[in-house]
Amino acid sequence: MYVRTLSLLLLAAIALCAADENPLIGIWKLDAAKSSFAGQTLKFETAEADSYRCIAAGESYTFKTDGQPYPALYGRTVTVRQIDPNLWQLTTTFNGRVLNFATMNVSSDGKELVETIRGVRPSGESFEVNTTYAREAGAAGVLGTWKARESKSSAPIAMEFVAVEDGRLSFNLPAMKAKSVLKLDGKDYPATGPTIPQGLTLAMEKTGPRTMTLMQKVSGKPVFKATYVISDDGKTLTSTGTPVAVNEPTTAVYIRQ
Repeated sequence: MYVRTLSLLLLAAIALCAADENPLIGIWKLDAAKSSFAGQTLKFETAEADSYRCIAAGESYTFKTDGQPYPALYGRTVTVRQIDPNLWQLTTTFNGRVLNFATMNVSSDGKELVETIRGVRPSGESFEVNTTYAREAGAAGVLGTWKARESKSSAPIAMEFVAVEDGRLSFNLPAMKAKSVLKLDGKDYPATGPTIPQGLTLAMEKTGPRTMTLMQKVSGKPVFKATYVISDDGKTLTSTGTPVAVNEPTTAVYIRQ
């Protein structure tokens, strides 16, 4: 579940890789109405010793629903409390900071799951993300396999990119206080910020006048790849990306502010 959230954040970064001569330096904002984050798979299954396993984007972690903290992905810690089989409450922390609170709520007919994530970004901006999933496997409760149908955010990510010296680019996600300084040479460059996983790097390469590729890694392991295209009028950037481990593409559209 949190892989998806992380993927959405990192997907925003790709638009910050515009070539030096590209007149897109400034602030850009995700257009949620034109974007699509459907099709991602989320799976909960039983594991050993009364534990459960969450699987998403080809990554997994185990936990119990006893209200105690357990290691999750990318240095996160998750605390899960089962209110009843159809309702779980979750808290995710990172470096001692609460990232978000979430609920996993299954409909009375067992066919739909709504994930609601609420939190406060490092900038102090509050956000809420609601993702609706359809059941693909499993009989009842949260356990089973789910496929995302739609996702809505109350505060879509905005981004800023700036040309710096020596042909480098600095990209900033102001709400996340995240930053990376890089070149478009396909090499790995570190990203930093209070909620950015340790060892996160971005490798970006220009493939045409208005096209580029991205490979995102964590501790050297490729986890997310994307391509994007800048419109001829320079007002829109369209990105298509997917986790490396699974083929579940999403499309993000950004509009110049």
